[in-house]
Amino acid sequence: MIKLIQNSYDQPKYLMPAIDRFLPLLVFLVFFGGKMQAQNLQAYLTAAQAVNPIVVENENLTAIAVLEVDKAKAANNLPEITTTANFLYAPVVEGVSYDEAITNGQLYSGQLNVNMPLLTRPNVEAQVVNSLINQQLYRQNTLLSQHDLARQVTEQYILTWQNLERTATTQRLLDLLSEQEKLVRTFAENAILSQSDVLFFTIEKSNQQIALQDYQIAYRQNLSTLNLLSGKVDTSQIELQQPEITLNADTIGLSNFLKTYQLDSLLAQSEQQLSELKYRPQLSAFANYGVNAIRLNDIYKKFGFSVGVNFSMTLFDGNQRDLTRQQTQLRQMTSRSQREYQTRQVQQQRLMALQQIRLLDDKIAALQRQVSDYDTLLKFYRERIAQGELSVNDYMNTIKSFATAQADFISLKTSRLLLVNDYNYWNW
Repeated sequence: MIKLIQNSYDQPKYLMPAIDRFLPLLVFLVFFGGKMQAQNLQAYLTAAQAVNPIVVENENLTAIAVLEVDKAKAANNLPEITTTANFLYAPVVEGVSYDEAITNGQLYSGQLNVNMPLLTRPNVEAQVVNSLINQQLYRQNTLLSQHDLARQVTEQYILTWQNLERTATTQRLLDLLSEQEKLVRTFAENAILSQSDVLFFTIEKSNQQIALQDYQIAYRQNLSTLNLLSGKVDTSQIELQQPEITLNADTIGLSNFLKTYQLDSLLAQSEQQLSELKYRPQLSAFANYGVNAIRLNDIYKKFGFSVGVNFSMTLFDGNQRDLTRQQTQLRQMTSRSQREYQTRQVQQQRLMALQQIRLLDDKIAALQRQVSDYDTLLKFYRERIAQGELSVNDYMNTIKSFATAQADFISLKTSRLLLVNDYNYWNW
């Protein structure tokens, strides 16, 4: 066969088909040269969760909330010890000065003061409750952030894998065309087929080579985006494994999305309790020791101490208490309204995703049978071409239909995976 080709074509023309055959391989090596590392979806999810900055932020906020309780306990259960010192001098200038009955002309003071709040247990308990609710909110925000990130990474992984699948199917189609092209060229050399038939193959191969390059470029771009979402600094060649994503069990009405609104309402109630504390009687004991004197000559005799009790209670502050209560009620009404709205949204998103998945399942099954039928038909057609019983035009039309069916099949599989990812996101 090679001899026939050499007699009918000059050397450069003989080399062209070989170049055409190996061009897809050359392009593939440029983009994916070397041994490709296999990665699965879980590896990217784990990497993304490890570098999520919101996790660190909420961990720090949780620690801050714990420290707030320690501060409250220190302020309400432990004495406050301070030291003070004062020196006052009020001179008389040409008979003009402060009244000496008030200032005594001068004052020397230095004291050690102790202040101890009393009856503070309600304050500490309210602060503990407030801190615990805040900690739950921060943990919930962490979970929600991780859940959102998992959805984004999974979606990007699916889209990246889709381009890898398209690359692989296009490469297989090119291999099939190259195999058949050799046979068509042999028939053309022996005047069984025309040169236009050879050109037909060349044009179709060129179209598929362009498509292959487009898919390879799209794969690299999507892979870069996937690495960015996962916090990876990686330019190595990666081959993504097919994502295994299944529908999670129905949570039957429970939803982590709703916990935030419940916690918001509890937080508003807790802050209202903290606000109410300032209208309770405030009681504290105090003691001090030191020196208070108006003259230096006998200051050593002016050391002493004192003890006492402070009492205070707010009687009127312009109805601020009532206004704060109204604000709390409005905040809780807002939380309830948002919770009800989110409940409907979650239910609707689940139903929509499930409905579309069921519709796609039937379509995927039908298209899968069609792709299988095309594959069987092409095998039959290859035998008929080899026997000279089928036109190249009919074969090429079948090839194009086969390529379209494969592309549609990959698109449907991708759409189903994205819908499953959506359903699992809302079914949480």
